[in-house]
Amino acid sequence: MVFPEIDRTMEMFLVALVERKYAGMLPLMADGAVLTHEGNAYRGDALSAWMASFFPDRKLLVQPVNAATHGANSVVTVIVSVAAGGADDEAGSFQMDWKMTLSGSKILALDIGPATTLRLPAVILTYIRAMNSFDLDQLLDTFADDALVNDQLRDYWGKPAIAEWAAREIIGDRMTMAVVKIVEHYGSVIITANVDGDYDKRGLPEPLVLAFCFSALGDKIVQLIILRNIVDI
Repeated sequence: MVFPEIDRTMEMFLVALVERKYAGMLPLMADGAVLTHEGNAYRGDALSAWMASFFPDRKLLVQPVNAATHGANSVVTVIVSVAAGGADDEAGSFQMDWKMTLSGSKILALDIGPATTLRLPAVILTYIRAMNSFDLDQLLDTFADDALVNDQLRDYWGKPAIAEWAAREIIGDRMTMAVVKIVEHYGSVIITANVDGDYDKRGLPEPLVLAFCFSALGDKIVQLIILRNIVDI
């Protein structure tokens, strides 16, 4: 799990949650810290009970996709995927905002917002993770051999062309995507994201907003269209 702008304390908390290392979460909480989830507040020993019951006996992936920090307060948007055991499992994904208040490196308060259910294929989560961690091999593995990428009206057909595009435009420019909106539309997933990286930013807006239009079949992306988004989000 990686996301360049996420607060280190929150990252450690999410990693411990995913790895079910509940004992590793408690040292991150300040004395008297309160965690609020689904309208219930947990303190002290109750924190351990909440941590142990969070999606019990199910494999969990928590993917941070956006982060905003204002002083001691941070909001991290995460996509949580629960694997139900099926090879093509696309259900059990949902988006949540985790609002954290820090005191130094300790969490004073953590408010876990309501979940928005997503029919988001796991392969798209893998693409986001690979792009944000600059992992070329993992990114290429998300595509079908005969997939199409259209980036700003330029076509890249098949794995060899996509590999050259990704190495140059994504990994080479160290491009990252901070997801701000997800729309499911007739089997396609359109992700609007603020992107950043080492590309030439002259004449471009800040932030640069792109729409990533994914079509997946099974566990592979068969088409990705990337367009600059100039509509308010």
